[in-house]
Amino acid sequence: MNSIINILQSLYDSAGYYTNVNEGDVYGVSLVFLIIALSFYQLLDKGEVREQEVTKVAEPTEQVAEKVSPEAPAVVTPVVEVVKKPEGPTWKERLKKGLSRSSSEVWGKLGHIFTGKGLDDDTLEEVEELLYGADIGPTIATELIESLENEAKKDGFGQNEFKNFLKGFLHQKMDETQSHVDPDLYEFNEANKGKTKVIMVVGVNGAGKTTTIGKLATKLTNQGAKVVVGACDTFRAAAVDQLAVWCERAGAEMVRAKEGANPSGVGYDALQAAINTKADYCILDTAGRLHTKGNLMDELKKSHDVLKKLDDTAPHQKLLVIDAITGQNAIRQAEEFNNTLGLTGLIFTKCDGSSKAGAAIGIVDKLKVPIAYIGVGEHVEDLNVFKLDEYLDALLDLD
Repeated sequence: MNSIINILQSLYDSAGYYTNVNEGDVYGVSLVFLIIALSFYQLLDKGEVREQEVTKVAEPTEQVAEKVSPEAPAVVTPVVEVVKKPEGPTWKERLKKGLSRSSSEVWGKLGHIFTGKGLDDDTLEEVEELLYGADIGPTIATELIESLENEAKKDGFGQNEFKNFLKGFLHQKMDETQSHVDPDLYEFNEANKGKTKVIMVVGVNGAGKTTTIGKLATKLTNQGAKVVVGACDTFRAAAVDQLAVWCERAGAEMVRAKEGANPSGVGYDALQAAINTKADYCILDTAGRLHTKGNLMDELKKSHDVLKKLDDTAPHQKLLVIDAITGQNAIRQAEEFNNTLGLTGLIFTKCDGSSKAGAAIGIVDKLKVPIAYIGVGEHVEDLNVFKLDEYLDALLDLD
């Protein structure tokens, strides 16, 4: 106590308070210091609470993983809800819709004929009429009716049994030929990068040849392939301009010439450009021509042969674009083009605007040439790889 009194006395003397310090002064000063200390502590405590409250308000949700230190400004990351874009119809749905006219107006009517009571003469005649109207060709129609007569004798042969019978019969007619489609037509193989594949596309005017080439180029470039397109339809400036738009969208290079130029020369230049740039595909549009015009078919053969001066294996694919609306006449077209070029594949287009999509069956069976692609609309996604089971299920309205 004496030490504290001496220290306090020295402080008083230094401050000019000349008085004698006693024990009571010590207790009084100690009480004052205690009050000041408690007040200061309360102020600090309130300040910390206030800071915590401010920090808590600054946090919009409990999703903030860490508290920000007092030295650094709080950064609040907003929580953004990702709205998933609605998906469009699947290819199976688009195909079914595209073949709906053929299904309802022809093949669907066939199914409704059968009620499980067998096949009498009147019913058989009705079936024959519908089958010939389906444009599958007389040979297949005759074979189908003969097989049907035996099946229909079985008890309980109704609509479902008939549809399953039809699918089995038609599948058997097409399956072997369809197994020969070259997968390089729709799947770009990185192992073959820089080895130019030449695809020559032919068909009559109005079949959808130019737009089909544009869609095909888009599909291949989307897979990472480098594509060069030759605009060899030099007789129609509008076709060349249309193809140019497609190529620009697809990111494909296009080789063109002046209107009226030699089509075979354009094809040659396009292949030369593709080889020089190590393109993966060279797709050649050709002048649309009627299969009944001999001189035009000869010109097409010339365009085919001139490519061999640059690559004796070219063209690697010769595809015929067929408009489904032409129905039975499509078989005649396919025969003539096949005789001239030796077709390797078919592209069946505009199936959504026709009730004659069944013509594909007769063409494949007669020519033994597979269908590579089928089209059911104007957009890129409306052209897809032809798969036999998908086609038959859509045609016959099978789930």
